[in-house]
Amino acid sequence: MNRTSRYAFLLAKIYGILAKSFVGTNYRDIVRLRTVTELYDRLYPGERREAPEYQLTADLERRAAEEAVRTMLYVLELLGDPPQILVHLLRRYEYLTVKSVLRTVAYGLSSEPVDWDLGRWDQLRRGEGQGWREAVTASPYAWALTLLEKDSLLAADSALDKEYYETLAKLVQELPSRDRAGVRKLVSLETSVTNALWALRLRFLFGMDAEHAAGFLIPVSGREAHRVLMQAFDIPADSLEGWRRWRYGWLIEDQLSEAFHAPDPVRAERQAARRMYIRSHQLFHQDPFTLTPLVAFFRLKAYEASMLATAAEALRLGVPGEEVLMLAGLA
Repeated sequence: MNRTSRYAFLLAKIYGILAKSFVGTNYRDIVRLRTVTELYDRLYPGERREAPEYQLTADLERRAAEEAVRTMLYVLELLGDPPQILVHLLRRYEYLTVKSVLRTVAYGLSSEPVDWDLGRWDQLRRGEGQGWREAVTASPYAWALTLLEKDSLLAADSALDKEYYETLAKLVQELPSRDRAGVRKLVSLETSVTNALWALRLRFLFGMDAEHAAGFLIPVSGREAHRVLMQAFDIPADSLEGWRRWRYGWLIEDQLSEAFHAPDPVRAERQAARRMYIRSHQLFHQDPFTLTPLVAFFRLKAYEASMLATAAEALRLGVPGEEVLMLAGLA
């Protein structure tokens, strides 16, 4: 089977999967439900156990993410010898597990990180009776644990993001020209937005100035890109016009009202997820016989898992459906 035929076959498969996904119209349907139990029964008919809503919510969040991972694995297996960039996108879940392990070690938590099954691409395997700390020590992520012990959780957390996105950029550069253009658009957007979110967190959650924050940010190419990013540390916290003029001001546009005092990085993350969903959806329908739709599909599945987790938590807390749609950017 040549490349065009193989990609046509793959696209037919993932179009069917996406049509059944809980994004867009399908998501509007589930936020009309009234309880977590109704949501569970809608997503997994006949599989709900009797348990408090907080446990069902956690179970739903885990299962939604597991479904995203399984779908990505399905696509990788169909490809046989998949491009490394798709494998790296799958490994984002491994990076998240490492971050959870580091938080557990740093704060002495008893909670167990989720053990994602990444199949033959799993680099974080736990042996029988092996703890998570030992598993990370024996993995390619051991350096992050060492950094945590020598420096701080923040340093290790940001370093993991830097490694992930620097590797992603390298893999984009290695793609054939026909695959590179569309994939670069999506990766560039995600990387720049992730950096902008880090800047907001470092300033407004950790109280850092530009000089101290610089080492925690993902390196950017070009003076202009660096200048724009570092504006996040110069704009007066309560300046409506200042934030509106910032290139990434759209991240907090829903916060800019008369009551505004300073950006909320957590709310900004929701705007970032919305923009990534819109761009992924657009690119999914472009350049059908390239890698672009497959990369976009992986991002859409991750977004779906995130939005299902949002819906479950909102139902548990009694948040009205219209407010959930606003959180998801679908109102």
